[in-house]
Amino acid sequence: MDFDQGEFDLSGNGSDEGYRKWLGDLDANKRAFESRHGVVIGRRVRVRLVGEREPMEGLIYVVAQKGSASASRFRLRMGKREFLPPEIESIVRLDDIPGDDSWSKDAR
Repeated sequence: MDFDQGEFDLSGNGSDEGYRKWLGDLDANKRAFESRHGVVIGRRVRVRLVGEREPMEGLIYVVAQKGSASASRFRLRMGKREFLPPEIESIVRLDDIPGDDSWSKDAR
């Protein structure tokens, strides 16, 4: 993933409080990344790309980023297909719609 994973402090008192805080911070950073770039990382999604007839289903991975955090500077991958965030016409997180296989163009 392409967000700051933070710093893991091992100088604690033996409890797992530091680890739990780190996990919480990591999750918050991931959600901020997803919100900022309009993608869902680590969850099964259905994505329709601009100009494509059929949507794709699977997990999205961040594969490259050069320089700043601008959405136009990194590529995403689903299966063997790479694309840019601006190419996403719509995205639906499939585990948010139990039993619903319909396609929503306004999901993003």
